[in-house]
Amino acid sequence: MNTKLFRHAAAAVLGVALSGAGAASAIELIANGGFEDGFNGWSINDVPGSEGGFQLQTGTTSPVNAEPVPAPPGGQFAAMTDAQGPGAHLLVQLIQIPVAVTSATLSFDLFIGNRADDFYLPGTDVVPTLTFDTPELNQQARVDLLGVDGSDYDVTSLIAELFQTQPGDALVSGYTHFEIDVTSILAAHSGNTIVLRFAEVDNVNMFQFGVDNVSLVVNENTVAEPGTPALLLAAGVLAAGRLRRRQD
Repeated sequence: MNTKLFRHAAAAVLGVALSGAGAASAIELIANGGFEDGFNGWSINDVPGSEGGFQLQTGTTSPVNAEPVPAPPGGQFAAMTDAQGPGAHLLVQLIQIPVAVTSATLSFDLFIGNRADDFYLPGTDVVPTLTFDTPELNQQARVDLLGVDGSDYDVTSLIAELFQTQPGDALVSGYTHFEIDVTSILAAHSGNTIVLRFAEVDNVNMFQFGVDNVSLVVNENTVAEPGTPALLLAAGVLAAGRLRRRQD
């Protein structure tokens, strides 16, 4: 074999050895997004004094009031609020963001079952607190990303509002599938912990807020170590080339 062939062979082997560097890998950041393992991985918070809260929903009736609702869109269970009185209810999960995010998609299915005559947002479109014990009417559902340095009940640490019911929306709808590109949001908080929050508040009439199939898939750059056997083979080919040149 001439020296050019040796060089080409060495380059080819070395290319294979280094081919794993910079590869992208997909990671699911949500634990138990289908609620098939109950509420493991999630925290349920209710404003003190609230009636009801998030419960597991199965079948086609709501957990407390037996209102007609669609069956969970994935698996046997979904999470759903239901109560016979007013309240504010949160379903949250902490998310650790990787350092090198290249793309990120958040998806979820939502059921809206507002039994009042409309949706109500007290004050402004962004509610300072999810408060139900107020003279103002507050009947809404929302999905947000928050920092960990504030209360789960307010928007002082709001990173992004992903969904919010608005006055005039259809009172009953869903389960509706949502897919949201959150690449820039997560990249801006890379390496940090954030909060995914599903929230519902009602002080007008009953409200069922269903959540299912929550997923946050992130692609990140990974730097793979070159395979040792391949590097040794490449080194052997190069050494053989040098020896060949000396013999020639």
